[in-house]
Amino acid sequence: MILDAQTTRPPAHVQVVAQEFRYSLSRSTVRAGHVIVELVNRGQDTHDLDMRRIGGTHIFHFPSVQPGQIVDRELKLVPGRYRLWCAIADHRERGMHAVLRVVRRRN
Repeated sequence: MILDAQTTRPPAHVQVVAQEFRYSLSRSTVRAGHVIVELVNRGQDTHDLDMRRIGGTHIFHFPSVQPGQIVDRELKLVPGRYRLWCAIADHRERGMHAVLRVVRRRN
């Protein structure tokens, strides 16, 4: 039996590490489709993660995580640039934001 490579490809993965007051991404680009986004809080304060495709309207909300906690979600992302930010208090204004680029799949 021959399987289609697109149906057997595992989801892309990106880790977002939160610390006061910044995000660090394990990679800045992932392929479109199913993507596991993992939020890791290595800081001392509670943090969360919101993300939205630039030009889009839907916001993906991740719950707040306490120091040392991890939460992940599998999302279906279309190509584009996504803004990521911490929506707690003034964390975004203090520098907790990043951009993730989602590119078309290569066959």
